[in-house]
Amino acid sequence: MDIRTTLDQLNKLLEQGDFENLLQRCSDLLENPTLAENHRVLLLDQKVKALTALNRLEEATAATLEELPMLEKILGREHMHIANLLHNLNMFLGAANKHAEAIPYSEQELAIVRKLAPGTSREADALVSLAEHYYEQSLFSDADKLLLDALALYEKNEGRRSFGVSTCLNNLGRSSENQNDLEKGAVYLEEAASIREELLGVHPDSAFTLLNYGTCLASLGQYMKAAQTLAHCAAVYEALGLSDSPYAVAARKNLELCSSALDPVNPEQSLASGCACRRP
Repeated sequence: MDIRTTLDQLNKLLEQGDFENLLQRCSDLLENPTLAENHRVLLLDQKVKALTALNRLEEATAATLEELPMLEKILGREHMHIANLLHNLNMFLGAANKHAEAIPYSEQELAIVRKLAPGTSREADALVSLAEHYYEQSLFSDADKLLLDALALYEKNEGRRSFGVSTCLNNLGRSSENQNDLEKGAVYLEEAASIREELLGVHPDSAFTLLNYGTCLASLGQYMKAAQTLAHCAAVYEALGLSDSPYAVAARKNLELCSSALDPVNPEQSLASGCACRRP
């Protein structure tokens, strides 16, 4: 097998979005028991891309775990390609709600990046990834420390009005809410929403943070400001054609609750919020 020609063919399938054929071709080639280990790694990498595109994340996780020890053998354990592979693995495990299982891989990724690219936004990416796993296990204080470190790195490398900073602020806001510090949460979320709207405009990430901010304001009893924010959030989802998404539904529900709270009847009802520690 001419691996260069094969990879060219596989890359063309990837570029064309023909993920099913890409996956089948990789699977067929990987059946060869005499396949050289370095070639197997390259094919597994393509297979993971196909599985990810097809949202078959459990299979992508298995293929990544198969690829990891072989790539470590070829490149050594401290290589940026290893860190990138670990980052993908962390994302797959997080999506499967296997956060405790992901932490050792996430810590390994962070250690590699801190050695090879210290002080960079890539280190911040690793910090955010690890913080997610702590957050999802309700280890909010541990998550906050990582997020504050990541925020400082993003701000140094990309400026305050950057997407990375907005992600940290969004996640710190939700963490603060979970620790019953709604005032601090609202401050974080207001700035996060402002940055995302400035950078992204009408975008799902902007709408998502507006939902978090509006819900936090409502929990603080700031119903007028909350209603304005949630109405804006619902309008963004509508402009995106996502009015039926769970988050859009939550925005409209919370807007109704705010409207009821502003009425003299003021019924006691709970608010539906977005769960927002993952980096979109």
